[in-house]
Amino acid sequence: MGDFTRHTDQFFDEAHDYNVSSGMLPDCETIPLDYGVPTASLYTTLALIGLMFVLYGYRAFKTTMGLTGYIFATLIVYKICTVEDLLPMFGNVGVSVGAGLLFGLITMLVQHVGLFVLGFHTGLLGGIAGIVVSRLLGQTPDTMWVCIGVFMASGIAGSMANLYFQKGLTIIGSSTYGGALIALSADYFLSRAKMGHWVLSMISLKTPQPVCWFSWAAMGLWPGLILIGVVTQFCLTGRGLHHERMTPARHARNFNLQRVRQEESRAQQQRKYRYLYQIRTSHGDVISQSYLQSLQKKVIPSGDDSVSMLHGSDHLPHLTVLNPESAHTTLSHVP
Repeated sequence: MGDFTRHTDQFFDEAHDYNVSSGMLPDCETIPLDYGVPTASLYTTLALIGLMFVLYGYRAFKTTMGLTGYIFATLIVYKICTVEDLLPMFGNVGVSVGAGLLFGLITMLVQHVGLFVLGFHTGLLGGIAGIVVSRLLGQTPDTMWVCIGVFMASGIAGSMANLYFQKGLTIIGSSTYGGALIALSADYFLSRAKMGHWVLSMISLKTPQPVCWFSWAAMGLWPGLILIGVVTQFCLTGRGLHHERMTPARHARNFNLQRVRQEESRAQQQRKYRYLYQIRTSHGDVISQSYLQSLQKKVIPSGDDSVSMLHGSDHLPHLTVLNPESAHTTLSHVP
């Protein structure tokens, strides 16, 4: 636990130990393997959370919102506690974890708060990337307030956009945040988080120390993981889902389509019966019982109700008469 506290305090330092003026040069020949168990466990957990964000960020919507709020609040409260030095080390950890759990529950249960926090992280990471790229291109901001303004503006813009384009930007934001967690964890295991310190030096307008190639390789994982996460979630894990219902929209569409098809089949069957009835009546195959009885009275003696034949004029068809108690009578033309 002491190693974890020392490493966290060192990581949040202003990177004064990693300036070129300090004379410290990186060792690019070997990868350090003497990891502290608490710190290694922390970064392993962050890597697993990042992998879940990248692949299942939108599918596990509430979990993503809760973990985002938990990590954010825990780091902020822990840094405040260590700067003020009001509590012992275990007290700082307990207070930060408790605040993280509380804020994580809020972001998980209140949907718009979770979307706001995730969008703020996406915009903040975009602002950090913009400052780093501008410094690499030789455009260094004049003061630190410019960087703070960029971070706040990009974070708020990301939050507002995420509240408006909820599904699409949630997928992009979870992939971005998860990729950053994995890249940070890989940087720790490869170079003891020297790339993280390099980024802190860049955004704090200091001159950072050059880092080794495997630190750049860890940083290069980030854009690749973002692309993998966006494609995977849009095409596979997040397809057909919406966080407001959390039920497959594809099943709903299939149900509606099936109901429409059943109604069309029923209507088509009714039209078929109606058409057959019209064909039969147009050929004289169905005659009302009253009309038939009137013909019987004119031609057939009243005492004979059995089956008989009507031979009339050449203009009349041959008529086969059934029992008058039946509902219909069949009429056919005999060649």
